[in-house]
Amino acid sequence: HDALQVKSINDFTDSLAKALSEGEGTPSKELTRELLAEGLRRALEIGGDVAKKRFLEALAANIHKFALQEQYSLSRVYPVEISSEYSNLSSFFTDGGPGAEDAGSARGLPAVDNATIATAEPAAMSELRRRLPSLPPKPGAGADELMNRFRELQTSQALQAVDARTRASFFGEVRLNLFRFTDLAQKELVDVFPELKAEVVRLVDSMTQEIAVWLDEERIASQGGQVPQASVVSKLRSLFQAVLSAPFLATFRHLGAGEKRAKEAFLLKIALCLKICAKQFGEMTELVELSGQLRRSFFYVEGYGELMEEWLQNRVKTLNEEFVQRAAAKLGANLAAVLARLRQQFLPGRWLFLSDPKVEADLITLLVDDAFPRHVVTVESFKQVLQKVRSFGGDDFHCYRDVVRLPPRVQQHPLTIPRDMVETALFEVFRRLPAFPSITRAAAGPGHFLFGRLEVIFQLQGTELMAQVVSAAPGMASPPQELVKALDFFEKFGPQEFPTIAAEAVKASESFQASPLTAIQDLGAPALPPPVPLSQQGFGAFPQMPPPPPMAAPGSFAKATSFRPPAPGGYGAPAPPLMPTAKFGLEDDEI
Repeated sequence: HDALQVKSINDFTDSLAKALSEGEGTPSKELTRELLAEGLRRALEIGGDVAKKRFLEALAANIHKFALQEQYSLSRVYPVEISSEYSNLSSFFTDGGPGAEDAGSARGLPAVDNATIATAEPAAMSELRRRLPSLPPKPGAGADELMNRFRELQTSQALQAVDARTRASFFGEVRLNLFRFTDLAQKELVDVFPELKAEVVRLVDSMTQEIAVWLDEERIASQGGQVPQASVVSKLRSLFQAVLSAPFLATFRHLGAGEKRAKEAFLLKIALCLKICAKQFGEMTELVELSGQLRRSFFYVEGYGELMEEWLQNRVKTLNEEFVQRAAAKLGANLAAVLARLRQQFLPGRWLFLSDPKVEADLITLLVDDAFPRHVVTVESFKQVLQKVRSFGGDDFHCYRDVVRLPPRVQQHPLTIPRDMVETALFEVFRRLPAFPSITRAAAGPGHFLFGRLEVIFQLQGTELMAQVVSAAPGMASPPQELVKALDFFEKFGPQEFPTIAAEAVKASESFQASPLTAIQDLGAPALPPPVPLSQQGFGAFPQMPPPPPMAAPGSFAKATSFRPPAPGGYGAPAPPLMPTAKFGLEDDEI
């Protein structure tokens, strides 16, 4: 590497170190992403040991500014330690893997001695730090005496004499022991020392991040992903216990009006957690008991009772309306840039889960901003926005339940020849959907088909294909015989009749296979060939399907059997006519 290139790299890493040292408050997500990027680690290797050591010292000296999950991520990449004040949370996400020192040595990075970075503490600070954890759990004379020490001029001078990292570490320990002081003393400490207020907010933000990580892991596990269900339950138990711990409860109580965003973010995440717990783990006694304590601690309002469900429903509704409105405004203002990003994320012909944590996060960042709450935007809201793209002059997204794709670049061809205009329109609907098992022509006549256990009539009204369920298999509850759009019919009854179709479509996409369109067959017709694998060129170039078989002569098709129950006159009676179209957690002012 030439000297000019090395100098350019070192200027870049030095600029990051300067941003870390001079920045106030929590570093931006953009800076965090830059620090975690693989390109930066390669740059540090090229820049040489001196520049690398300079960068790592700056990172170690300022890691306390990051929220907990980000500290952990950085410690897995660089040889720096998580701030000691967060040690009580580290068990939530450590997996027994190599620690920071091991991670550093594995990457060939020089070790950094954090002890040499911090300024030596004055005696007054060391004495306070030593006595804090020895105070009784309940406030008493010892806490009152120690509170007087905090008020002394000597303590103020000691705090001013040390560097920012040492001060932050000290107030992290004060925050962990706030519950040992009286409520009035706690409030005084938080009001007098801005660093303590910052630690209060940082801990709540960190806990919120940990709950968000759990929500992602639970979603992946529920989709059959790599996260074991036992791990999800174990971590949920740990999170609930930590939130109910005396240090955290005392910390949360001191979020004021200026920290409303942090407070609401935490309440949203823990409420979503509790809702999932009630639905998925309602038979686990310990989790049920912890859930009850959390509801009473954060969502009970004197005179109104426990209001979590009502509050959560209202906030989710409001946030979804805001998301749709802001996303539509962004599409209207900057369609070209948004469309370019969407085309990078959604490859033509590839189905993706809208509930996938990465897809969800990317869409929220793109369509609104990365400060907008995650886990509250519904699949319906995402679909509503993506389906608006076409009205702004963009692509026509295909949506089915909780999966979505851009259309394949090459049109998919049916494996059978449509017999009439209704079947031609039906194939056009199938182009927008994952492949179902073949739909079968029923004996009642043209337009009648068997879809799973249902008999349905399709008919054209102008250019719109409509569907109406006629009957169901014996033993099934009779579905409503309403006339609906064909696409809406498959959205409603597809998951009921073929519940795994969406997941199979995503899996086929991941394995570079694409199914042909759903086929229309006669009962007894030979099975169709399996889906043809795509070439490694990727999605967007679906293989040409084999030509459809020649149409049989009239009367040679096998007769399909209808599921329609006997009507007056026995089987084969005319079908019925088509129907026409038809101040802790929640406070009083937050209800």
